[in-house]
Amino acid sequence: MIQVTFIRHEGSLESVELTGHAGAGEYGFDIVCAAVSTLAINLVNSLEVLANCTVDLDIDEIDGGYMKIDISQVAQKTEEKAQVLFESFLLGITNLADNSAEFVSAKVITN
Repeated sequence: MIQVTFIRHEGSLESVELTGHAGAGEYGFDIVCAAVSTLAINLVNSLEVLANCTVDLDIDEIDGGYMKIDISQVAQKTEEKAQVLFESFLLGITNLADNSAEFVSAKVITN
């Protein structure tokens, strides 16, 4: 199962951590994994290109199953563009988790 944990601080989404594997299909043909990966990489690209926001990105490129996207240390994190993009990612992941609950779970931690 892919577990997605968002961190919201003082109203703003600051980071998201994705762990695990969906297991919805064999390697290379797992459409749930592909959906999560596409949404996550699109968030990174959109934050950098559309919101001019530098992303701290940590990925396990060897075994997979881990990605952390963090904007907590950048000045633009509370700007509307960055937050709309992050909220859109939250919406996409939440919808995916609702429709594929056996493969994806999502939660938001507020601190």
